[in-house]
Amino acid sequence: MENKRREFLKNVCPSVALACSSGGDDSETPGNGGGGSNNDKGYTVSGNTVVITLSNSNFSSLNSNGWINFGAEGMLILKIDASTYRAFTNVCPHLGNSSQWSYNTSQDKFVCGAHSNSYPTDCTTAGSAGGALKCFTTSLKDGKLTVNKS
Repeated sequence: MENKRREFLKNVCPSVALACSSGGDDSETPGNGGGGSNNDKGYTVSGNTVVITLSNSNFSSLNSNGWINFGAEGMLILKIDASTYRAFTNVCPHLGNSSQWSYNTSQDKFVCGAHSNSYPTDCTTAGSAGGALKCFTTSLKDGKLTVNKS
C-alpha cells in the first residue's frame, strides 16, 4: 500500500512526494545506507561531522526547494542564502517522528506531519508543542557544507 501511495505521489509531483514521504523507507533521502564514506552519494561522515558536496545531484533539492530532510544522517538542512545553511535534528521534540517534515516558507518554520506541530528555524524558540529543534553548527567552503552534529 505504501509503495502505491509513493508511486502515485512521484508521478503527480516529485516535490510533493519528497515533502509527503512517510514511513520507515527513506529511499528518497540522499545517501540512504548508513555512515562511513559515501562519496558517490555526495557526502562523507567522520564521527559527528558530515561533509556534503552541494553540487552532487542528491542534494539538488536544497537549491530548488531550499531544504531537505536528510534522513540518512538525521538532519533537516535549510538554505538561508547562497552562503548560509542551517542544520537541525529531524527528530520532532513532541513525539520523536523524523520522516514527515514540510517547511512553511511564509512562517519560516518546519512542520511535523505527524501532528502538525511547527518549529521555528532560529535555533532557540520553542515550537507549538514545546521544545525547539536542536541546531547543528554549519560552515561552507568550496561548495562543501560541513555539519557538526555534536
